[in-house]
Amino acid sequence: MIIKITKPIKKQTNVRRWLLGAAVSLWGIMAGSSVFAEPSALKPPEMLSYTDLDVSAGEVFEHGMNQISYAGIQGDQVVVHSIGAYGQIKEEISFPKQELEYIAEFHHAQDKGYIAGGGSQILKVSEKGQKEWGYALQKADSYIASVDQLKNGKYAAAMDVPGSTSNSRLLHWILFSEAGKVLHEGDLEGVAFDRIHSLQHTSDGGFVVSGSEYQDGEKGHVVLAKFTPSGQVKWKQSIAVADDSQNVDVLSIAEANDGSIVAAGYYNHPNPNDPIRYLTTGYALSVDHSGMLQWTSVLDSTFDRSMANDIQPASDGGFIATGKVNEDWHGTVSRQWVWGISPDGVTNWSKVINRANYNAGEFVQPLQNGQTLLIGTADGSYKLMKLDAAGRQN
Repeated sequence: MIIKITKPIKKQTNVRRWLLGAAVSLWGIMAGSSVFAEPSALKPPEMLSYTDLDVSAGEVFEHGMNQISYAGIQGDQVVVHSIGAYGQIKEEISFPKQELEYIAEFHHAQDKGYIAGGGSQILKVSEKGQKEWGYALQKADSYIASVDQLKNGKYAAAMDVPGSTSNSRLLHWILFSEAGKVLHEGDLEGVAFDRIHSLQHTSDGGFVVSGSEYQDGEKGHVVLAKFTPSGQVKWKQSIAVADDSQNVDVLSIAEANDGSIVAAGYYNHPNPNDPIRYLTTGYALSVDHSGMLQWTSVLDSTFDRSMANDIQPASDGGFIATGKVNEDWHGTVSRQWVWGISPDGVTNWSKVINRANYNAGEFVQPLQNGQTLLIGTADGSYKLMKLDAAGRQN
């Protein structure tokens, strides 16, 4: 693989990396240019297991400590399952969905209960599934994009509401007490969102919100906004993934071990070989604890059309991402892709999984022992995979 990297020095610029293959080859690092160095010291991890997973459309996943959980509405019940580090699956609980229309996000709560949100509703239940409180969003043409519990036990929710200009959206956020009382709410000024993706708590007690916006006409930008525990804006950042990025989307965010924030997704951009069909390219990027861009990694055009669906911090201090590559124009063929990234954005390894016509990586959960749980799809059916730790080359 040949990697081109451009790192920000004193101003916020992009670090571009071109990944030309899943096999081990050469990579280069140099500020503002590219050079060649020795091959990566890690080889891709081996597949340990690949099994069917009974997940229905509309169910959502949650990252956990050495496990994955997923929840969905079945009839009038919310049903929660968990997947352990060894791949064992069990039903944790089911409880009445109350007024929930659908689930956009759910989490285990600190009191061993659960919180879920979606549509116009938020529902908090106890460990036994009994309703403790709920919230109904009363704003027209608005919905709850994300909800999470903060380190101090309070809850924060991100609402997608109409903006002041045509087709724009506004981030409206609310802080709740542990008992569901609205403590504080506000709007993020100065950003006309195209889409609000998610809200996630951070280790300093605050939270970060991700989304996308358009600037300079039709140029898409990733938006990250960091808030204090009391809901004050600490910083906000708008990042162009590439010089020709259009229709950018954020599909995953995570906090790294050092407090930095990583995001992953895709962007559309002009196709030099076809003026009508735009290309889709996956990316990952990192900002430090102050919001300053650290690096951006973009998949090479040999992987188009590509997309990064999830990224998470790994036990070695780096990151693991998953998604799909080489999707055809009809959406009938693609390959699942897994990517090991060092803390400074350098590719350690990459792996392609191709078991059916259409393969895609949806969710990744690094384990404390260096192994990884993956959830993907193969021709529309969900699959649970386990990868061994990446190994050193001889």
